[in-house]
Amino acid sequence: MGGKKKPTLSQLAKKAEKEKAQQPQKGKKEVKKEEAPAKRTIQALDEKIFQTIAKEVLNMRVVTPYDIASKYGIKMSVAFKVLRNLRDKGDLTLVAKGHRTEIYVPVKKS
Repeated sequence: MGGKKKPTLSQLAKKAEKEKAQQPQKGKKEVKKEEAPAKRTIQALDEKIFQTIAKEVLNMRVVTPYDIASKYGIKMSVAFKVLRNLRDKGDLTLVAKGHRTEIYVPVKKS
C-alpha cells in the first residue's frame, strides 16, 4: 500500500556531497571527551554515616528521604530506612505520608 518515499535525484546528490565533505574530517585526530565518573550510591549504611545523618537531621526544618539520599549519596530505600529508624527512636515526627514519600519534622527538645 505504500512505503517509504524514495529521495529525488537532487536529494541524493546533496547527500553524496555532504558525505564527501565529512570524509576528510574523519582522518583528523578526534579528541576524546572525558566521561564524568558515575555517581556512586551507598547501598549499605555504616554506623558512622548514620550518626552524621542523625545529627544533621535535627537541624533541618523538614526532612524527606530525597533530601537525605541526594545529600549523602545513598539509595532512596536506605534513606527511607534511616528516617524510619530515627522516627522509632523518637528523634523525628512523621507529618505527612503519601504513596511515594514521607515528610518528617525533628522533635523539639526543651
